[in-house]
This record gives sequence, C-alpha cells and structure tokens, in this order.
Amino acid sequence: MTFLTIMFGVVTGLCVRSIGDSAPLVTVLMYRFVASVPLLFLLALAFRGRNFLQINARRTLVVRIAFGCVAMSLWFTSLRLLPLGQATALFQSSVIFVTIFSPLMLGERIGIYRWSAVVTGMIGIVLLTNPFDGEFSFNVVFGIGGAMAGAALSILLRRLGKADNPFSIALWYNGTGGILLTMLALTVGVPMVVPDQTVMATLVLLGVVASGLQLCITTAYKFSEAVVVASLRYMQIPLAALVAYLALGETVTLSEVAGGIVVIGSCLFIVWREMKKSRSANSAPAPADPVT
Repeated sequence: MTFLTIMFGVVTGLCVRSIGDSAPLVTVLMYRFVASVPLLFLLALAFRGRNFLQINARRTLVVRIAFGCVAMSLWFTSLRLLPLGQATALFQSSVIFVTIFSPLMLGERIGIYRWSAVVTGMIGIVLLTNPFDGEFSFNVVFGIGGAMAGAALSILLRRLGKADNPFSIALWYNGTGGILLTMLALTVGVPMVVPDQTVMATLVLLGVVASGLQLCITTAYKFSEAVVVASLRYMQIPLAALVAYLALGETVTLSEVAGGIVVIGSCLFIVWREMKKSRSANSAPAPADPVT
C-alpha cells in the first residue's frame, strides 16, 4: 500500500504538470475534488453504513477542510510553475515545518538533535530553490507555502485529535471542497468543461487518483508502522524527478539534487526521533530526553 501511495502521489503531480495552462487552476482543483467523491462515497458507505456522514469533531473537520484546500491550492500552483521534482521535494519538506511550528502551536519541547535536523533541512531547501542562481524563480514560494500549510494542518489535527472515521472525513472534505470549488468556478466564470478531450480525461483521472491516494494512505498507516510509511514516502521525491525526466523532459541541477538529498535525510531523522521519543514515552513514565 505504501508503494501505491508513492505511485499515486507521483501520478497526481504528473497530471497537474501535464495539464499546465490548458485549464484554469480553479477548474483543475474542482475536478480534483469532484471526481474523487464517487469512490470515497462508496467506501464510506461500505465501512460505515447509515453512519457514513456522521462526524463528531465538527470543528476539526472545518479546520481540516480550510487548511487542506489552502495546502492543495499552493501545491497545485507550485506543480504548474515549477519542475515536478522540485515541487515534490518542497512539498514533502513539511515535516521540517511541523518541527518548527510545534513549540508555538503545541508547546512541545524540541531538543538539539531535532533542531539540528531542522537547520540542516532548511539548508537543503535553500539548495533546492538555489536563490543565488541566475535562473531562480520566486515561484518556489508556492511550494514552501504548501509545505507550511500542510504542516499547520498536521499539527492542528494532532492537537484536536482523531475522533472520526477517516473515510467519513475524506468524504466530507472532498465533497465540501467540490461544492466550494464549483461555486467559485461559476462565480469567476471559468470554463467547467475543457474542449480538449485529453485534458478532460486527465482532469477526471486526477480526481480518481486522489481518492485512491487517500485510501492507500489510510490503509498503509493502519497495517504498517508510521515511521516505515513516512520513510518510504520520501522515495516519491527521486521517483518524481525520474518520471519528470522521462515523461516531460525536465532535468534537475546538481544543487537541486543535493538539496533533495539533504531534505530527505533531515526529514527521515526527524521522523525517526519522533518515533523513538513516542516509544520511550509509552514504555516508561520517565521524563523526556532533553536533547530529542
């Protein structure tokens, strides 16, 4: 399931990248949400029956919808404006921002090891964006913004807890997102249907892949340890770069390769320290290691 998660993530990025400017961003986002609803509806109905729409933590759901839409919009914008590998690496750096925001939003104590990983990860982001190069683009702001929004969403969900079934949450999130984006598309007057049949097929595929991605993530975390899933998901970065090279002819610079390696390494270290700290806290009532 983790491998499918990686593949669905890469296909999502490839779909958005291949559509490019052939459809407005609002239209792309609308199909991303709307086309994912049918499968999620069937899954929620199968697993929950009549209670498939039942939600207990309604405020959590509102926060999840708001931050999820913001993160999705920023990520898709970065995919349209940046090379696929670079956009993927920037978005996957959200673990670094989770660590940065945790003391402010959760009051967690972050020790020297994880702060060192954060500093190293930020160096990796600088290498990824390569601001000192003549071809630097300020479009990287969208990729970094998407990572920050995703990190804030993760922290808020951690603080608010998980009181509801993931299939019901996914159905509400995508259904509400589809309604909001459809209303926005009608308001701003963007085309609901793209004349190009290939682009239309890609838009529908995007939504189907998105629903498959959420299903795989849910299943992967259910049957595998979180650290294993999180670690393997970072394979999406080099795979995205390889697919972009083969399918789109995009190349990466030496600086971007180095930055990607540094970001992956720092994120994996943070995930490992987080899991180690969690296991220590569950196995013994001793105080936390001051240098976690």
